[in-house]
Amino acid sequence: MVARPPLRVEGVTSVPEIPDLEAIRHYLMPRLAGLTVTRTEAPIPWLVRTAEGLASLEGHGFEEIHRLGKFLIFFVDDGRLLVINPMLTGRFHWVESGARRTGRMGVILGFDDGHELRYSDMRRMGRWYLVAQDGLAAIPQWPTLGPDALAVSEEEFLARLKSRRGQIKATLANQEFIAGIGNAYSDEILWAAGLHPHRRRATMTEGDLRRLYAAMRSVIAESIEVVDATVQAEGLGKKEEWREHLKVHRRGGQPCPRCGSEIRSQVRSGSETNYCISCQPLFE
Repeated sequence: MVARPPLRVEGVTSVPEIPDLEAIRHYLMPRLAGLTVTRTEAPIPWLVRTAEGLASLEGHGFEEIHRLGKFLIFFVDDGRLLVINPMLTGRFHWVESGARRTGRMGVILGFDDGHELRYSDMRRMGRWYLVAQDGLAAIPQWPTLGPDALAVSEEEFLARLKSRRGQIKATLANQEFIAGIGNAYSDEILWAAGLHPHRRRATMTEGDLRRLYAAMRSVIAESIEVVDATVQAEGLGKKEEWREHLKVHRRGGQPCPRCGSEIRSQVRSGSETNYCISCQPLFE
């Protein structure tokens, strides 16, 4: 088998999506268990959108970490929630406190075992919120979030699509439709389903939409397994993205792994769309 060429980046950055955030969650949960926050820093203070700052976390620990869409939710042992939206370039690092700090370090939580949870953000777009459990509605975007892509049923998925008429990639990545899918995994899901990213939902049959739902579930499940294993083996913060397993996203110019035709690439406003012109026809 011929080795694939290296993944092309070309300055385009991928937003953390469900597989990435699930891997982060799975990595951190056992490591944070039983630890107490001893120190907090916010070198980029405006990332923290809570009046009391993060200092009130000192002396407390985290019980569980949940995820909804692209938000990570840390349950504080006093009943509060630390909610983090990493946005475009937010990245998490789990390191010993003496490790060298990289650029654009935005938030640091120090723990009593000598480790630090660090958050870097090259574009400084991420947001941290510390709220009461009944205060989630105050977080921007939260009230309009659709159901999580891993939680939505097939019938609800189809029902929510009925009112949508636009291009299917934009619909999949719309967090008000369903939460958690972004630019990279919408490409992968549409390739797996054999649907062109610019095809309009109104032109699709029920069979197309059920195939799309099945592709969404299988692509996300398989990717969680791959990314999870990678992060557990390599550690958190060793690299910014986990995209080597993707079949079409950022593979423009390479052969389609299914039919061998060339994968097309389109870049608009910093977002790259990739698809196979043979496997994913625009018109049926």
